[in-house]
Amino acid sequence: MDGPTDIDALAEALREDGVVIDRVMGSGEAQEAEDRISALVREVPFPVYVALVDAPDGLPSDAVASVDALAGLLNRRLGDGLYVLDTTEGIQRVYSYGLDADPVRLSIGAGRNTDLLDETMQEVGGYRIQTEDYIYPPAFAKAEMQAVAAGDLVDLARGPDDGEYPATVTAAEAEEVARRALEVEAVASWRPGASRFVEVRSASRGLSAIVGGLSALVIALLLGQTLRGWPRTGRSSGARGKGADRAAAPPAAVPLPVLEDERRRATRLADALARAIERTDWERLRDRDLADRALTARDAVEPLLQSADVADVIGARVLAQVGMHDLGRGRRGEGPRLVPCFFDPRHREATTFAAWRLGDGEVDVPCCAACGLAMAHDGHPPYLSLPSRRGAQPYWERDDVWSRTGFGSISDDLARDVLADRAGER
Repeated sequence: MDGPTDIDALAEALREDGVVIDRVMGSGEAQEAEDRISALVREVPFPVYVALVDAPDGLPSDAVASVDALAGLLNRRLGDGLYVLDTTEGIQRVYSYGLDADPVRLSIGAGRNTDLLDETMQEVGGYRIQTEDYIYPPAFAKAEMQAVAAGDLVDLARGPDDGEYPATVTAAEAEEVARRALEVEAVASWRPGASRFVEVRSASRGLSAIVGGLSALVIALLLGQTLRGWPRTGRSSGARGKGADRAAAPPAAVPLPVLEDERRRATRLADALARAIERTDWERLRDRDLADRALTARDAVEPLLQSADVADVIGARVLAQVGMHDLGRGRRGEGPRLVPCFFDPRHREATTFAAWRLGDGEVDVPCCAACGLAMAHDGHPPYLSLPSRRGAQPYWERDDVWSRTGFGSISDDLARDVLADRAGER
């Protein structure tokens, strides 16, 4: 969206749901970021306001002074609370009014959160600072980090000055935001010309029509089949007749996952889910059935964490993410389910359909924005490859619950399917 251009209008917009993110500050996903952060700040026990906007008229030209002035002007109109502010002419800063929080500790704690995001982006993206591949954390991601654990950040700032300034965001939360930031920045910084696009359809955030749109996949599931043997090359209607050479080429595999690295990430996410369940007030949930899916996910995750099969460990990671998402849906009483990317469930959630060959026909498979762009670029999305006795193979060529469900991308209830599969093995 485009936010208000004057202070009064900006304050009025913030009064509605606490968050305003201009398109110019959103790296191509301003509305999505605004929705996520709005949901986060609603769960904080004090007011939180997040504004990432085109600089309103009348502010000082100095980068720091302009954001300081904006904070003071908004505080006069909105009152006490935590403010996360950034403008096109300033730098992102965090302010506290009426919360008994030490401004120095608040600033240092917020800085630790941003540092953790930066470090996690480097780890996940496989690059290092001061290299040509370095990606600076985008404004929306830094703001989301502060909103994720706003309560803990204020608690840190209320404490004694003991010289300890830990990040108030968990490693699992930082990884989730970092992955989203990397994929959004990849989309924002590279866009092929119109002549290079193939048919990749954007979907609503919830992808509510996925199962209906994947009738061939559903039929295969009902018959108990896996995706083994299905062609691995994407092809669109726009490429027919001229893409034979490209269609014969293999898609882009990624390095084989390392078991212990995946186990460490899955364990962090599983621990975060367990803590979130423990902190949940089950009497105040708006939709208990949705939240109960998080309990099922937790039950499905725990036995997988010690598996020697890397697919099981990746599946545990996906289940923990889905469980956390369903718990949030239960608190809000609404919201679409989380749909993993068909090509690699470790990617950002699916927001796009891409045409994918199955035998002599095509179906639309759900995928993340980055894989959608890869399809548009050369038809070769980076897929999850797993070790086998014959070497590396696409995960869908296995005969297991992960290939049958696409790690949840073509299943309505991955936890249920995993538990049913385990019961059938006994």
